[in-house]
Amino acid sequence: MSKTNGVPNPAYNYGSKDEHSKVDMESSHYERAATITGHNIVYTVDVKTKPCCGQIEKKEILKGINGIFKPGMNAILGPTGSGKSSVLDILAGRKDPAGLSGHLLLDGSPPPENFKCMVGYVVQDDVVMGGLTVRENFEFSATLRLPSDVTKADRKDRVDNVINELGLNKCADTKVGNEFFRGVSGGERKRTNIGMELIISPPVLFLDEPTTGLDANTANSVMMLLRRLALKGRTVVFSIHQPRYSIFKLFDSLMLLSMGECVYHGPASESLEYFKSIGYVIEEHNNPPDFFLDVINGEANHSEKDINEISVKDIEEVHTKLVSSFQKSTLNSRLQNQMNPILQQYQHAVETNTVKVLPKIEYATSAFTQFRAVSGRTILNLLRNPQLSVMQWLVLIIFGLIVGAIYWQLEKDCVTGIQNRVGAFFFIIMNQVFGNLSAVELFIKERSIFMHENVSGFYRVSAYFFSKIICDVIPMRLIPVILFSAVTYFMLGLRLAAENFFLYVLSLFLVAMSASGIAFFFSATVSIFAVANLCIALTYVFMMVFSGLLVNVSSVPSWLRWLKWASLFRYGLNALDINELKDMTFSNGTATCSATGNDYLIDQNIPYQTSWDFWQNIVALGAMSVISMTGTYIQLRRMKK
Repeated sequence: MSKTNGVPNPAYNYGSKDEHSKVDMESSHYERAATITGHNIVYTVDVKTKPCCGQIEKKEILKGINGIFKPGMNAILGPTGSGKSSVLDILAGRKDPAGLSGHLLLDGSPPPENFKCMVGYVVQDDVVMGGLTVRENFEFSATLRLPSDVTKADRKDRVDNVINELGLNKCADTKVGNEFFRGVSGGERKRTNIGMELIISPPVLFLDEPTTGLDANTANSVMMLLRRLALKGRTVVFSIHQPRYSIFKLFDSLMLLSMGECVYHGPASESLEYFKSIGYVIEEHNNPPDFFLDVINGEANHSEKDINEISVKDIEEVHTKLVSSFQKSTLNSRLQNQMNPILQQYQHAVETNTVKVLPKIEYATSAFTQFRAVSGRTILNLLRNPQLSVMQWLVLIIFGLIVGAIYWQLEKDCVTGIQNRVGAFFFIIMNQVFGNLSAVELFIKERSIFMHENVSGFYRVSAYFFSKIICDVIPMRLIPVILFSAVTYFMLGLRLAAENFFLYVLSLFLVAMSASGIAFFFSATVSIFAVANLCIALTYVFMMVFSGLLVNVSSVPSWLRWLKWASLFRYGLNALDINELKDMTFSNGTATCSATGNDYLIDQNIPYQTSWDFWQNIVALGAMSVISMTGTYIQLRRMKK
């Protein structure tokens, strides 16, 4: 293994300047294939039996699983709810240690801390950026997951080798595709997901149902690819649901699960003979994986009449028989003979205090490199998918023109001058607040990508958070506010002073940032777009009620009056009122009709005499932005990945 700051890194060192001394990537990176063993793995979770009463009980998901996964094709099969995904996640180090017991060993030693960052894990859903090409996605993975001392040329060689290895040469410079445009095919997309993990040459490659969503021919192509990887010595472990026979023939090892227990674990080629020995004979032309699931579900070797009479009790009896038969079988004895020496050697090392402790896997790159890479990808994706940002600009400009047309060149009339200005300001603030609802999709849209990349060691949460916020604020918040302000300020005929204009822009920008910050928080908290939208809208409406314009806050019951301090509408409206109305006189030219802006501010209990009276509203808006952004970051860190 190469080292970064004295810590082993899951990637090879390709940093040699001598062309003849470079690592042969086609051969050497497979030498790191590892053997994983699980000894008496038990996994329990807390389940609420009565949600209304808060009663919780322990539910066993896995019940004493023993398994060995060597270089080759290792398949995990079982019906829905059997625990195959839980086994895969535990082997890959992706389960919360709470509720987990047993020993998981990597080549006979405990896996290093952050073991999940050194293995490859291909999730069931696609987690690649659709706006980027296949090559650009691989380059992103290489930039963040290969050590910083690997040269740019060597990273390029690594990317080219993975492209060749996966047979993606023809589509390497084609965009993967997203909801806006069509990209590569389903099989090429799945291979792209696999390639993102192969960049680091992981000792073990895990895949969660790699054929899901693919047609039969494409699924076969993907599995043939995994077979080629396995033949070169790589350890490939995957869960799969009802593969066809041509795929089943590719398996080296097979683990069958039922209700969290193992009913078969051994060579896939011996599975049919084993089931025959315990009384289950496959029918001619039947697919073995389908047959195994029928056996587990109690539906094998039954007539149609018998199947109609199968009960839960019958299935449990079959399950008990299958578990008992396997535990007594020669296959299980052979498995224990392989696994027991590994466990005994580890236990002896524990007793003699000679356990080989592998150093913690650290991030391969610095926080700044991660920030730069994620920001670059975000900007590139925005440039290739400008629809949302352009629409944000156009909508605000159109609203600005509408506001300007309605309140065109406001007069200083004593009757309508103040009323129209305050009404225009309220309408403008409402537009800025609700116009930034688009911020809700920032973390919801890429939630699955973020969760996968963060847990796989691509980048720190902080690097992702700051890159997304900065790349969102400038094109989606700052530029639209400047355009909107330039349109409305002069169409409304507000004070022609540079200082007042810039304070107007600053006030609207902080209103937009406060509104966006609330949207960011719910975006990081809630995974369902409609629910997040509803929560944000309700928050905005409550803030609007306590703005001081729709209802006099002093008339609100005291136990609700404190909500005015959490209203961004109130701070924004106060800032705009002071900026425009302070020391302004309104008159229709007669002595009988005269008013001042100061009188209105006094009537509304808005302090205005000192400069701090204005700036306290700006500070409050800034504080609300910082608080909501901090809450967003905390939620991203708390997110279960």
